[in-house]
Order: sequence, then C-alpha cells, then structure tokens
Amino acid sequence: MKSNAKTIMNTLVGLLLVATLFTACKKDDTDAKVAVKMTDDPFPIGLVSAANIGVAKIELKNSNGDYVTVFNGNTEVNMVNYTNGATAEVSVKTVPEGTYTEAKITLSSAEVSLNNGTNYNANVSASHSYSVQISPAVEVSEGDTEDLLLDLDLSDSFRFQGSFMGGWISQITGIQSFNPDFRAVCLSHTGSLEGQVTDANGNTIAHAYVTVSYDYDGDGMDETVSTIADTNGNFRIIGLPAGQYDVSIETENNGDTEVNNVDISVNHTHNINVTIN
Repeated sequence: MKSNAKTIMNTLVGLLLVATLFTACKKDDTDAKVAVKMTDDPFPIGLVSAANIGVAKIELKNSNGDYVTVFNGNTEVNMVNYTNGATAEVSVKTVPEGTYTEAKITLSSAEVSLNNGTNYNANVSASHSYSVQISPAVEVSEGDTEDLLLDLDLSDSFRFQGSFMGGWISQITGIQSFNPDFRAVCLSHTGSLEGQVTDANGNTIAHAYVTVSYDYDGDGMDETVSTIADTNGNFRIIGLPAGQYDVSIETENNGDTEVNNVDISVNHTHNINVTIN
C-alpha cells in the first residue's frame, strides 16, 4: 500500500511539474511586447557623414498615466544610416497589456561628423527627457508584438551655423543648438509612401528633398515628415497615419513641384513617380 501511495504521489508531483512548465511556456508565448524602432528625417547628406544620437532611456505612458520602461541602457545610433524607411531596432520589451499614448525619450549625446572630418558635439545632458504623443497609439494585447516608430527629424532638431543657399545648407561651421524633434507612431496602424524623382527627360534626380504634410496631433496645424531621395532618385516614407497628404519635392538645381491629395491607407504602400519639368 505504501508503494502504491508513493507511486501515486510521484505521479501527482510529476503532473504538477508538467503543468507548471506548460503554464510558464504559455506565458512566454503570449506576452505582450513592444519593439522600439528609430528612423531619420535627414540632413543635407552631401555634407554630413554621421549623426550619432545616444539613447539612454525610453519610457511609454499608458492610458492609466503609468510609465513603463522599454529601454534603459546606453546605445548610440548613427541616424544617417536610417533614412528612406530604414529603421534601427533599439529594443524589444515585454510590457503590460494596454494602450500607450506617449513616449518619453532620454538622450545621452548628439554628435555630428562632416564629410571633411570635422566633428561637432551638441553637449546633450542625459538629465533631460523629451516627451512626444504616440499617434496612432500603441495598443498591445497578449501574444502581440507592436512596433513603435520613433522618427527623429534631424534637419529640424539641429540649428546649424553656416552658409545657406535658399533652403539648402552649403556649409556647416558649427551647431547653434539641439532640440530633438520626434514623432511617434504605431507602425501597424499606418501606411507608407514611396516613389522616384526624375526630370523631363526621364533622368533620375539624386537627393531630392521630399516632404509630406498632415495634421499629426489634431491641433489644426499641418506637421511635416521628410526624407531625401537616394542617388537613384528613390524615396520612401514610413509610419504615415491614414489620410490625404500634400507631397512637396524640392531639388537643388532642377526646380520644385507638388503632388496634392495623395491618399494613404493602413498597411498599404502608395507609389508616386514625380517628374520635375
């Protein structure tokens, strides 16, 4: 009888261990996660070889007003490498289920390197954080991994000292100030815009400045998101909430043009090919 009792007890303990392991594995598989990615609204790439942004901490505020830390450390990202829809993944973090409406970003450094070898340090203090509304908000449930895009507009964040020709910077001699201009969106609730810029003869135009305008935070005023076309005239802008956009294309030597009322829908890439006459 004792032997049978011992056998039954061992069996129950074994079943309990199996159940515990199954529950733990199931929890790991169904955790809610947020992947934080960064992209760049760029510089005049003819002058700048690197824009190294140091990230110390990223926190997300949920609908209850509580902050959840999704990154805490020290990482440096050369944002010049992440334009035209390319992104750098900063972290993937398990978070409580819920809706996250604000990102708070603490930077540790901001340095610019020019093609001529000159370096400028913006002397960023890690004691200061920057808050930005997440729109569309990140809504995460068990089993989901949502991508949060932090889009840093470098061209608006840095105030340079130097020479200007129209709207184009022809020479950089220093950094006057640095005030990071972020926008934050949940990528799964947005669409994208891509295309190519050519002249009237069909030749591609390198490094055209492409800007889209929309009312980002619902305050009745248009905000802009931009990119610079690559050497083949190709451009791509990601993380655009659904709606109608006005697209502006500026070139240094070939003139400018606009494309109005471009429809962007969720999980869709809208293609426009633009000719500068």
